[in-house]
Amino acid sequence: MTGDIGAAAPSLIRASLSRTGKWAGSVAFVSGAVSDVLNPLGPFAAYIALVASVAAAIIAIAIVLRLVLATKAMPALIFATSAAAIAGGVYTVQQETNSQNGIIATLVPAVAELQQSLGIVSEKVARIERTVTETQKTVEEVKKSTDTVAQKTQEIAAAEKQQTEQGAETQKAVEAVKQTTDTLAAGQQQAAAQAEKLQATTEQIAASIDTIAKGFAALAAQGGAIADPKRPDEYYHNARVYELSGDMLNARRSYLAFANFDVDAIDPYTRFATLLRVQDGKAGAREVFGQLADKAKASAIKLVHLEQFDDAQRLDKLNTFIAAHPDYAPAYF
Repeated sequence: MTGDIGAAAPSLIRASLSRTGKWAGSVAFVSGAVSDVLNPLGPFAAYIALVASVAAAIIAIAIVLRLVLATKAMPALIFATSAAAIAGGVYTVQQETNSQNGIIATLVPAVAELQQSLGIVSEKVARIERTVTETQKTVEEVKKSTDTVAQKTQEIAAAEKQQTEQGAETQKAVEAVKQTTDTLAAGQQQAAAQAEKLQATTEQIAASIDTIAKGFAALAAQGGAIADPKRPDEYYHNARVYELSGDMLNARRSYLAFANFDVDAIDPYTRFATLLRVQDGKAGAREVFGQLADKAKASAIKLVHLEQFDDAQRLDKLNTFIAAHPDYAPAYF
């Protein structure tokens, strides 16, 4: 059965084209031209092409299934096919050329004037203008809202920044006051500790000097040099006896023997330095006391050694000595 239809199809098509081809093609062309002119209002060429294609497919299926007589349905199939082909071609050319007002209006100015006179283009333009206006208003409102939000955000950020800066400055001030208070308290504690150490050192030196002085007084009461001295006060007694009698050589030996005991008493070394300056000059006294200071632990020997330098050097060395021995009282006199 299907073979019979297939064999008869060419003759049916030729017969239908001879009868309906001209008017079907003309109607389809007119439909394509109308849809092109109406393109500003919508893609009517696409609509016609879609409807005609669906209709052609339905008619063809009905003919194949013998739901309708081929002789009666063939003109409709030719018309639907022609309409789909022409409308589809018009829509394709519109898309390729981007002709919003239609191909004919682009090529023929009279058709464009006809579109305007009929209000086709003007309606679309007016609709576009309304859309643009509404969009512009919406954009302006959104911009105003955005600007307001941005301004509020900046104000809040500025306030927060100011509060943060004030808090940081307050914290710094509190820390500075606390640090100053801690420094003052530490300074007071250190000063009190140094005063206690200085007092203890002064008392210790005074006790040592008092002990030696008592020994000196006892020896002085005996008179004359001790033949076999063994204690530091005995050597100092002999040094003073020899010095007063003019025996500077034995006085010097007795002072050196006294220094070997490393007694931390300032007066004996001061007298010894005076003797050395008289005999050897300041350079000689500085040399002798330099040797004693290298091996001695007594601060008195080191201090008397510094006093043998010239004024400029002596001041610098004394400042260094005081910085190293802040609790040694004789250094401040």
